[in-house]
Amino acid sequence: MELSWLYISLACLVTGFSKFSVGGMGLIILPLTMLAFPGPEALGVIIPLYLLTDIIAVCTYRKDVNWRVLAKLLPFSALGVMLGTVILGNIDTQTFMTVLGVLIFSLLGLSIWLDYHPLPVFTNRYAAAIAGSFCGVVGVLANAAGPLMGLFLLEQKMDKSAYVATRVWTFFTLNLMKLAGLISLGLINTETMKASALGLPALFIGMFFGYKFFRYISTEQLKVIVRGAISLSAAHMLFFKSS
Repeated sequence: MELSWLYISLACLVTGFSKFSVGGMGLIILPLTMLAFPGPEALGVIIPLYLLTDIIAVCTYRKDVNWRVLAKLLPFSALGVMLGTVILGNIDTQTFMTVLGVLIFSLLGLSIWLDYHPLPVFTNRYAAAIAGSFCGVVGVLANAAGPLMGLFLLEQKMDKSAYVATRVWTFFTLNLMKLAGLISLGLINTETMKASALGLPALFIGMFFGYKFFRYISTEQLKVIVRGAISLSAAHMLFFKSS
């Protein structure tokens, strides 16, 4: 279907732009993909594309990684991914869309609240366990671990280059674990791989614009647009589900 190609291309455009600019736009990417692939199969379309951009990103940012922070996060992220995969394998499409819509609205509300009420939770001794496990679950179910992981990494007081490099490597390993879970559930197959291939041109265009032109975009204006798109996407999943 032509519209399916359009939705996948839009999702890939946002994916490329997000990975090479602001990050944390997974709350838009998954709902866009779900317009073409309603249900968990949408994850099977976008995660291979995420890994492709991750590989390019880790080659670009291969220095200044804070391996100590990464080593603290990964065991808990793996546990979260396993739990999220179990939940994903035992949920039907309509329930998945409802849960996802509620989760997206909740995360959106949290991000707005944190703009005005920063939480000290990511500075305590259990921060890596909380951030890693929760990001693993949310990353599998909603493709939305970016904002939370970003908050944790910012609290580690790294310099800019270390923050970017550590973030890139964190999501590369997280998405690699998600890929294994999706394959085990049969959510990555010939059909989803063909859909991923359709979006490749838009993915590279998004990467180009994200890398070249983000410095000219107002962050505050972008935040309003992104949050509006997130709200519409979540509302679509909650109130306009097909029977």
